[in-house]
Amino acid sequence: MFKLKPLAALTLLGSLLSAQTVFAQEEALESTTVEAVAEESAEANLGPVEEVVVTGSRLRSSTYTSISPLQIIDAEFQREVGLIDATEILQNSTNAGGQQIDLTFAGFVLDNGPGSTTVSLRGLGANRTLVLMNGRRLAPSGVEGAPSAPNIGLVPRLMIDRYENLLDAASSVYGSDAIAGATNIITRKDFNGLEVQLFSDGHNRQGGDGNTISAAWGFTDDTSTFGIGVEYNEQERVLYSDRPWTNECTGNVEITESGEIRRQDLYYANIGYPDVGQCRPTSLAARTFVPGTPFGSIYYTPGGSNGGWPNFSESGTPVLGVAADGNGDGVGDINFMDYSLNGAPSDLGSDLLPKSESMNILAYGEMTLEGDMNVTPYFEAMYNTLEVNQNSGEGQLFPDVPALNPYNMCNPNQPNGVDCGLAYGAFLDSPGIQQQWIDTYGAPASFFRDVLGLSWIGGTAIGPVDTLPIVSVRGDRNLTDVEMEQARLVVGVTADLPFMDVGSLSNWRGDFSIAYNRSEGDSSRYGVREDRLNLALGYYSSTSTPCENDLGEVLAADTAGCVPVNMYAPSLYPVGAVTGDFETQAERDYLFGSRDFNTVYEQTLVSMVLDGDIFEVPGGEMAQLAVGVEYRNDDIQSNPDAVARDGLFWGFFSDKGAFGDVSLNEVFAELQIPIKANKPLLKELTINLAGRLTEHDYYGNNETASAKIGYRPAEALLLRATWGTAFRAPNNRELFLLGSTGFTNVFDPCYVPEAAIVGDPTDPNAGQYNPDLDLREPEVLANCRATGVDPILANNGGFNTFSTEVQTGGSLTLDPEESESYSYGFSYEQDWSNKFDLAFGMTYYSVKVENTVIEPSTGYIISDCLYDEAGTAASVFCDRISRDLSDPTDPRIQLMDLGFINRDLERARGIDYNLTFRDVIDIGVPVDFTWNLTANRNLERSLTFTNPDGTVDYESYEGEWGYSEWRGISQVRFGWDRWSLNLQTRYLGAVAQDAETVDEFSDAFTASDTCLGPPDDELCRDYGETGSYMLHNVSINYRGEDDKWFLGAGVRNLEDKAPPLADSTEVLGVKSRPIGYGYDVYGREFFVNVQYNFDI
Repeated sequence: MFKLKPLAALTLLGSLLSAQTVFAQEEALESTTVEAVAEESAEANLGPVEEVVVTGSRLRSSTYTSISPLQIIDAEFQREVGLIDATEILQNSTNAGGQQIDLTFAGFVLDNGPGSTTVSLRGLGANRTLVLMNGRRLAPSGVEGAPSAPNIGLVPRLMIDRYENLLDAASSVYGSDAIAGATNIITRKDFNGLEVQLFSDGHNRQGGDGNTISAAWGFTDDTSTFGIGVEYNEQERVLYSDRPWTNECTGNVEITESGEIRRQDLYYANIGYPDVGQCRPTSLAARTFVPGTPFGSIYYTPGGSNGGWPNFSESGTPVLGVAADGNGDGVGDINFMDYSLNGAPSDLGSDLLPKSESMNILAYGEMTLEGDMNVTPYFEAMYNTLEVNQNSGEGQLFPDVPALNPYNMCNPNQPNGVDCGLAYGAFLDSPGIQQQWIDTYGAPASFFRDVLGLSWIGGTAIGPVDTLPIVSVRGDRNLTDVEMEQARLVVGVTADLPFMDVGSLSNWRGDFSIAYNRSEGDSSRYGVREDRLNLALGYYSSTSTPCENDLGEVLAADTAGCVPVNMYAPSLYPVGAVTGDFETQAERDYLFGSRDFNTVYEQTLVSMVLDGDIFEVPGGEMAQLAVGVEYRNDDIQSNPDAVARDGLFWGFFSDKGAFGDVSLNEVFAELQIPIKANKPLLKELTINLAGRLTEHDYYGNNETASAKIGYRPAEALLLRATWGTAFRAPNNRELFLLGSTGFTNVFDPCYVPEAAIVGDPTDPNAGQYNPDLDLREPEVLANCRATGVDPILANNGGFNTFSTEVQTGGSLTLDPEESESYSYGFSYEQDWSNKFDLAFGMTYYSVKVENTVIEPSTGYIISDCLYDEAGTAASVFCDRISRDLSDPTDPRIQLMDLGFINRDLERARGIDYNLTFRDVIDIGVPVDFTWNLTANRNLERSLTFTNPDGTVDYESYEGEWGYSEWRGISQVRFGWDRWSLNLQTRYLGAVAQDAETVDEFSDAFTASDTCLGPPDDELCRDYGETGSYMLHNVSINYRGEDDKWFLGAGVRNLEDKAPPLADSTEVLGVKSRPIGYGYDVYGREFFVNVQYNFDI
């Protein structure tokens, strides 16, 4: 992949600095508005009237006017308050919603792959938000799998003029995908001379500092325009340990019945374990598990043991359900936090924000040739690179060590091995454990086993057995390097068409263009190869001899050079540090490999548009018509190496990539009739009609249409309404993603739960199922039976969670999504006083999406199939669960199909508000005061599905995380002389988790962790809500004489506000802090912005 390194970028910057040019900067708009009609007076220009094309239309206009709901976000004002990242600007706009994907999602499996960010309007998803650049479609970009949306992280930072969010169905204008609307990123085209700009931001804590430098040069004369700009950005990583709110473990966040937030764990302390603080001791390592034995995990305790395992100790006393206290000191022998990756040094040393580096080159130009047709060739070119290096933290590694492996600790035939059954017997016979049994049941464990014959208690010889050492290895599957580049070239020609001036036809013009986008991404992960590890452990040997393959397993050629691996080397079990390493460098060198991916996405768009006036309408205006044709081809070639394709990393999913292309042929037309009557109650009436026909390679023909009307009963008041249909053809991810498989833990409610198994050894039914203790709902049992499972016989000793193979993949049988949307509202601009400006407006919107394409999760499939209230297993998702029903006692799920499917109906409804006020205040000097307010009220965000049996599932999300009832942005500006003071406030309303998922109040002896319950304490439950949230940014700026230079400085997150606290089992987050919902996780940030315009 061709890459332009920072040194080359700086060289280009230097060449621009040496240019002998004159610069004159045009002042940009200062405000962010949500306004359906935004106008700039054409009469103020002394030269010819410039015609523009407004987002949401193909028609030229002499004023920047639209009757579509349109939000304009001025990039210059955003820079003044410290915002230059397109991802942050767009994701935090009042029109965005739902969970937004940003760089805090390190370690998550994302549609666009690692290192990508996307934007979702109305919370309807990035796939339903069309992203444009200068009015033309921006191609998807990313790496791994099949990217389906543009990576907003590749957008330049300092070379953007504005962002325009079109908020109605735009398929009739722009084609597929614009269901939620379209985001149009407008780059600057006003370079005139040489401009150099530096933006630097830093924190009062470690990490997260960034620097962006840009240089641009351009000129404009009577017939031509040319500009080129270069930008380089570097961003430091932020570790979890760098911020006080993430420099901790993921822990309990619970609320009591009286409203108190509690975090201190009481569960473990009440069953005898050492205090774990507020932490959840999860992802436990430096231990080993012996399947099929009564004891649980045994933990590495160098120099001692509470049983017969050298240097290992049991943590709990099976059957008793309390901490093992072998030495009788009253405190459990194992402190889980010494073994938990949660909060360990390697965990806190991983990335909250990964390190990134980007470079952008932007160029544009046009030249009008001589002649009556004003033939004007033009071009746009952009080249972007992005490098992201992320550390998501090491996880667990727990391979199966064969029974006869020479290093297996439970192989008594090797010098360092023991019979783990007898070792457990030594544990049961130790004085401290015997006393615990006597205190609980009146006799030691040996009495129940040897006298009463309850052999399941264990403690007798079992011989060599397989073991699962559970460790964490330094550098295993936690480091990902991503390199992405995107090249974009648009070439075209516009021309007047005087030969079409026939009859009432006039002012016709043609625009022919070809746009080519190519994005390429490479990713590399490093980790332990499962095939090599299995070979090194003797997994393929009939005698469990390391590095022997006499069973004929077909292995990759690069498994040669095998080195025997000791999974019980002390170096793998560092208590406290938790993450260790293999005993020798030779073991590490052999086991580690690289998982590499290369993804190329190409998009070609050929377009021809003719537009002009067709007849005069009452009032003297001309009706306008635009007609056009487009051809688009999208091609994806996502190539995994063998490690990724075959899933050769230990515990890591396979990804076979995606290969395919699709073409669309389209014709479209748009008609606008502006009537200016200048009569009472009818000053102006504008009607806009548009339609598009699309021929798709796989789905045949689709039609979309829109109708818009703007009505002015008075000059100050505009009433408007829009209606439109849209469609989204399944994208290349949904079509061409090849079957990827992996393993994940799946909870199966068809198995008898642990609570329903009698655990008291004095009970004659010990170890048996008791239906009176079974709390499963009747419909769950009925659904299990309907799928062929007897939920009474399916018994795995109370363990209901299994590692299960899952598969995903695209489908050529999917149908397109279709939507219908409408909006209506008004805007009012006061005309009773010329002393101040006041404008306000409101827009109600409704979007209905049918036949939506979803990629169900394992939890979704289990819930929809087995928790359906009808109890008939009629859900279509039941067919996606494949079981082995040969053994009624163990009908294990063999495979779950997570492939795409058309299923749901989704709705989004709400109201957009906007207000602009401007006045000049005299306080000795005239101060220009401007206040802009934009807000959104979320009325509905829902999902509806009708099951085959006719029952309807309805889920509502408004008021939940990502869908707050209210969100808004206030921007205040004071300007005097050459100074300006800016204050921006962003507001998010209170949110809570889905009411159906809220836990019941309970105590530490049942489902909670921080309450003991009556009579001495309260009940509590997990906390998954937060109150309203406000964030303030402030800046002061000075513009030099003749606008030759600019200096600005300010503070973002002025109050250093922490993100809200919520339990991570209820709300997706990191360190009990939600991510992707608009809450700042980095803290107070200082920034400075310097710009100089050279006039040499």
